[in-house]
Formats: sequence, structure tokens, C-alpha cells
Amino acid sequence: MLMKTLATSFLLIVCFLLPYTKAHAQFAFGMQYSVAAEDAYAKVTLPASALVDIIEASEEGIERKDVCLGDKPTGTLNGYQADFDGDGSEEMWMYYHTGPEEGGCNVTVIVSPVGGGKYMLQDLMNFPGHNVVMRPIITLDEGVQMYLQTSQTFEDGTEEIKGAVLSLKQTALLVLTSWTQRAGMKDEAFITEQVDAVFTDTNFDNFKELIVRFSFHETGGGAPTSKNLVDQFILTLDFLPNHLRYGVYDSVGYAKIQEAENMAKIGRGKLNRDETRIEGIINLQEALQLNPFMTWARVRLGEFLLHDGKYADAEQTLLLAKTFNAVYNKTYRILGDTYLRLNDLQKALSAYQRYMDLGPESNYYKKKVEHNIKQITIPKNRR
Repeated sequence: MLMKTLATSFLLIVCFLLPYTKAHAQFAFGMQYSVAAEDAYAKVTLPASALVDIIEASEEGIERKDVCLGDKPTGTLNGYQADFDGDGSEEMWMYYHTGPEEGGCNVTVIVSPVGGGKYMLQDLMNFPGHNVVMRPIITLDEGVQMYLQTSQTFEDGTEEIKGAVLSLKQTALLVLTSWTQRAGMKDEAFITEQVDAVFTDTNFDNFKELIVRFSFHETGGGAPTSKNLVDQFILTLDFLPNHLRYGVYDSVGYAKIQEAENMAKIGRGKLNRDETRIEGIINLQEALQLNPFMTWARVRLGEFLLHDGKYADAEQTLLLAKTFNAVYNKTYRILGDTYLRLNDLQKALSAYQRYMDLGPESNYYKKKVEHNIKQITIPKNRR
């Protein structure tokens, strides 16, 4: 059955997050590190006229107005084709922006090719916004999840980005969770609401949890920084197969996040003394449970594990750090050193090159990494 009841807005499902927040996220944050590779699924396009034919051939009573289709729709539908739900036949998951930017809308459709240039409509949903990003996420054993993002600017200058995680399982299109990012005036102050969202299996149950950090900055119209941060909290959401959505199973508020920062700094100092080393490791691990987005603390822990000879543990710790922040340069330097110890030269070279691309921390480390790269790439008989 088509989800016409959801056509007004994909944010209806956000009610299960309340009363936590008017939440938000955007693709440019952690989500981009969790989506499938660009070539994971075949990319496909259809002319807008094909959507008209699909709608008119549908037996579900869907009309053009339900998806904002005009008399002469132009443009193309864009998306991916694969056997998303494992039923033995391929589906096409696509989106279409219709109408002028100030008055149009978006629709996501799932159709099946039936031959002869015909397509059968399986499900559809329209949602607000202008610019669209859609990328697949692989997190479940069966079916596929898709990330969608739209953005728009209102007359008062407020910018808004809406993101959602959708799922296709056995021809049912479901909204698993959604959020909104905003930047504009609120209570006579200029507020910027931001998010980091990361998929990772934190409890080792072979399902990836969705960890979302919400940050609220009173910027006065400037850039969000740690100095104008006024509130922050982290939700951990676990996939609930019986309910086909994500449910909050942990929430950490601003006070606990600040406590975690202090605990991590204390633990970092304890690592340097033999008599307090174990206590320091425990401090860092407990702090990271409260705030997994403290990349500097996780990298410091990985660096200690490397120096302590626990190379495999160091690798896993650093890979997790990369999941939460893919552009923290020090991660790749320590990861390169770790792969050198594991004698995986190709991975070491890749990590070092990424470090150099991001920019070295200092001239000292730049020269050190350049030396290691040279040792890897120059044949032994020429050294």
C-alpha cells in the first residue's frame, strides 16, 4: 500500500524523538562517511514524462497533484537501480524535483521495470525543500536504507536543511528517522543548529546504531564555534526490527558531555605515568562512551595502544576515530604508523597520503611522514 498518508511531510516520524529537540542534520557532516560507495548501485534516470505515465497507470488512486506534477513536467528523475529488498527483481529508487524552486516540491518514487518501457509503481512519498541529495546507506541484513536531504532559504533569511533515513524492505517504503538543521533568528538571537550523525555498531550486535550529536550555537550571525556553543547533547538510536524504525536508547546532555571532556583530559595525563596508566585508559574509555565524537581522545588512545605494542587494537581504535571525524589529520599519521608495524605497506602509504592531503600538524611531522613515504615507495636497491 502506498504511503499517501506521509505525503504532506517526511518529518511526521520525528515525533518519536520528542521531547528531546527540534533536531537536525546535514549530509556534509557524519552521514557522508556512512553511505554506500558512489558505484555501489547502478545510477539511472527517467524523463519526467515517464513519471506521468507511471502515476496514470497506477491502481492506487494517485493523482498528479499528489506529487506536484504540472501539465507539462520537465526534467528527469534521478536515482539508483538494484534488487534493493532481495525479492529477486530489481527496483528503481529515484527522486524528482518539480516546479520552480520557490514553489516546487520533491517526490521520491520506487518503481519496477516491467518491460516494453513500462514501469510499475511500488511506493512514493513527497517531501519539502528545494535542493536534493540522495545516497544509499547499507546497514541492515535485508533491504536498503537511503539518506535524503533537502534545503531551502525562507523570506526571513532562515536557512533550513531537512534530512531523513528511509528504508525499503519487501516493497514497503518506511521513514526510519528524520531531523532538521536551522540557522536564523530565534528568541531575538541568531541561532545555528548543527548535527553530526554516524552509523557504527557500538554494542556489537551486527546492527549499526545511529549516533547523533545536536549542537546549538548562539552565533550572532557569525560562524558556529566552541565559544558560542550554548547547548549540546548526543542521542544513540538503535534499529528496532519489530517497529521498523530507530528508537532512542541513550541520551547524554550538555553537562555530561563537558564532564566527558574533563575526564578525557585527566585520562590523557595519566597515560604518561606507569602507576596511573591503567586508570588513564579507563578514564578515556568511559569518556568516549559518553561522547564518542571526541576524536582527539580516541586518537590519543590509539596512539598509546600503538606504543604499547597492541597494534590490532590501535588499528580498530583509529578506524573508529576516522568514522566519527574523517578529516582529523592526526588520525591518519598514527594509522600510517600502525600499518607500518603491521607490515601492511599499502595501507600505510594510503594513510600517510591522506594525512599529507589534509595538512601536517607541523613541519616536524611533515618531514617524518615524507621520510616514511619515501621508505615505502623507493625500491630497496635504490635506498
